[in-house]
Amino acid sequence: MSRTVPSAADAALIEKLSRKGLKVSAAQLERWRAVGVVPRNRRTHLGRGKGSKSTADDVSEELVEAMAMVSRNGRSVHEAVLRLFTVDPRSQDLYEPHLPIPEKAIRSAFDWFVRHGDQSVHRRIERALKRTGKRGDEAADLIARIASRHYRNTALLHPPPTAEHRPPTWTARNEQSIQLLTALTIGNFLGAEEIGTQKLAEVLADGGPSTATNEDRREFGETVAKILAARELAGGEPLQLSTAPSMEVTIRRLKQTDLERILELRDKIALIAQVGFIYLKVRGAEDFREFSLRILDASTETIDANMLLYAATPIAATLESSAWHTMSGLIVMILMEDDAEYLDTLDKLVRGVVPERLAHRFIE
Repeated sequence: MSRTVPSAADAALIEKLSRKGLKVSAAQLERWRAVGVVPRNRRTHLGRGKGSKSTADDVSEELVEAMAMVSRNGRSVHEAVLRLFTVDPRSQDLYEPHLPIPEKAIRSAFDWFVRHGDQSVHRRIERALKRTGKRGDEAADLIARIASRHYRNTALLHPPPTAEHRPPTWTARNEQSIQLLTALTIGNFLGAEEIGTQKLAEVLADGGPSTATNEDRREFGETVAKILAARELAGGEPLQLSTAPSMEVTIRRLKQTDLERILELRDKIALIAQVGFIYLKVRGAEDFREFSLRILDASTETIDANMLLYAATPIAATLESSAWHTMSGLIVMILMEDDAEYLDTLDKLVRGVVPERLAHRFIE
């Protein structure tokens, strides 16, 4: 049951924050303690029948202040925790180390994120299929509706602030690209045979290099279609398309991941986001030529490195809006890779872009 009258320590803390323009209630403090983001006050026994007193330490004060800054009516407390996890709202500086959020709160927040907060197309479809129980053609129709709306919104209608700087490879260019991505998503969930060899060939051709001409894409698509058709006629196994691990598998793997690994990923992604954002602003400027070349070299070493740079960069441009979602999604994606390829790529990318003054924090 929530406390109706705050303790002396809580009352003092509430008053202190009110002088900073932050409104916090005793009920909020209890909710934040229940999820583990704010430690409980230390209780000291005074002895000789004098009772006891409670005190809040400095860590509790900074976490309460930060939670007060990101909490809103209707916003999940777990989302608020992930916002703190992404960046300290008091400084909005990604170069700063993560806040000392207790492990219980971080793990509960990621559990909530996978189950409810992740708005990636695969999670939205997975939840919808579980909720409706649709199969076969009905499932394909449901996937198509969700996927096409998602890609249209994120690529054409409401792209992130840094989208204009992304290479065409990482962008759905037009309605045709959206239709092909939608078909690929249907194949991810229902199997490649659901969309057919011709459509799959078109998808693969559309995802080719940004320098490819329409004729190049057409010829490549025809070649792929012939290869897939021959494979099918020879009785070969259908091409297996990858998909994200289920929510249950993801949650289980997250529980098995050391907290230090999760915190380390947060710091490295934050660094890449900030450096990448600066790079997009100054590339081409003569005064930043050496910096730009260093980032360019590191981010074009592999296609995965390039993807990670442009996936992380929007975090720095959306600190007060969607940065928490991008950060959480990237951490989950990297941790779910069976071969740890993204982890290795991230480490190499960090070594390539980290400023000298921060090297001691990110490079062993």
